[in-house]
Amino acid sequence: EGADVHTECPISMTQAVLGGTVDVKTLTGTVEMKIPRGTQVDAKLMLRGKGIPHLNSDHKRGNHIVHLQIEIPKQVSKRQEELLREFDEEMKHSGGGIYGRLAKAAGSAFETIFGHKEDDGKSGNKKGDSNKREKNNDDDGEDNDGEDKKQQTA
Repeated sequence: EGADVHTECPISMTQAVLGGTVDVKTLTGTVEMKIPRGTQVDAKLMLRGKGIPHLNSDHKRGNHIVHLQIEIPKQVSKRQEELLREFDEEMKHSGGGIYGRLAKAAGSAFETIFGHKEDDGKSGNKKGDSNKREKNNDDDGEDNDGEDKKQQTA
């Protein structure tokens, strides 16, 4: 692409999630490039001024664009699988990443279709329970009214 240079650079899943550094070979030598935490698939990082020199300029150069390729292992040990499954469960419970976005989307879709979620019943504030309490209070009110009437006649 003109004076820009493009290269691919493989990184591990761990580097993509946690960040790190990787050595990139440029036209002028090897450069240590920082990989940001949370790097996504098909991410591109730019090394400014590390590309091809412009024809009519002594000091101006193109950029070196590094296409990060996250490598997914084809085989993992039992321990690695356990750790990955544990990580997956933790992501589900913490609402992080795609799980958080899916849970929010599913919840809002549920509420759109079925209305707002009712209380789960742990606090006893269901609609049916509050209606029963109102009836009980009304019954109690009648008893109190009868007691009030007895006191007035006495």
